[in-house]
Amino acid sequence: MSESNQVIANNPFWHFSLEFYGREGVADACLTLQDEFGADVNIVLYCCWVAVARGEKLEPAELTEIMAVIEPWQTGVVQRLRQIRQDMKQNQAINLGELSEELRQAIKSCELDGEKIEQWILFQSGWHELSDSPTGDTVDSVEQLRMAESSMINYLKAVSDDMSENEESIIQIILQALKLSI
Repeated sequence: MSESNQVIANNPFWHFSLEFYGREGVADACLTLQDEFGADVNIVLYCCWVAVARGEKLEPAELTEIMAVIEPWQTGVVQRLRQIRQDMKQNQAINLGELSEELRQAIKSCELDGEKIEQWILFQSGWHELSDSPTGDTVDSVEQLRMAESSMINYLKAVSDDMSENEESIIQIILQALKLSI
């Protein structure tokens, strides 16, 4: 593993995301926010991580800045890879079954690497306290959940202008899973 890949792999936000995303209901909830409301899953996960690990919430102005910094990478790399991968599965003209599946899986791996780099950008960009020890331990779990909820609501309002009941119910699924992390 190259030194730069090792630095990116040692990101505590990435480790949190891998574990948390694997919890029951989280992946489906995040993908629904992505597919139906245009949310960036990494920013949703970042809202949760900042609350749990740092005991902080993200304000609308911070989220606007985060979205502006992440957008070129998200649209220029991650979304393009995702679109190619999805097209290869859904478009019968380029879905060649087993013949193209290995390439599709390689693109999926590249997409995941792109997500990892995006999370590194979020982690390194300074919207949280960069210290060796988490500060989230000084905030009780109820407050951490409130911070995560507030951050996700702030983010989803920025993405889709108006929160729907569906978005709110999806946030509750994510918060239920987050309770297990605290």
